[in-house]
Amino acid sequence: MAMPDEQDGWDALARRLREKRAQLAAFNHKASARGAGLTNTGIVASALAAVLTAAPALGGLRLTQALGSAGANSPSWRILCAVASLCSLVAAIATNLLRSHDIAARLAKAQAVDARLEGLELLVELRQLSLKDATERYESAIPEVAFIASEP
Repeated sequence: MAMPDEQDGWDALARRLREKRAQLAAFNHKASARGAGLTNTGIVASALAAVLTAAPALGGLRLTQALGSAGANSPSWRILCAVASLCSLVAAIATNLLRSHDIAARLAKAQAVDARLEGLELLVELRQLSLKDATERYESAIPEVAFIASEP
């Protein structure tokens, strides 16, 4: 049977494991949604830019006449080019935000650490490690997800 001080240590470690796993779950949910949103935005915006750019070439004179006048200074050409440029800009911003925030790598790291902590949590509940070993395993995992503490 564990002594009172040791029991307090086990309880504190179990509480920290639960708290950190809850933080990881929240981060994983948020990062996954953000990453999917940025990825989908980039895909859709770049596809729209391609369609809008190709539309005059594929639709020819009929399409540009349907959109307005067909002259060199036609509003239809300007509108198509402006919307295609805007879509291209949105795609570039979404793609670069995804990369600059390193969402995929952070998400993968957080998921891996969560899996390690889940295993550690079970070992702690079953007292399959010494308190010192369990604490060392916890402390070695936490620096890998230090970026979570700095998330807004």
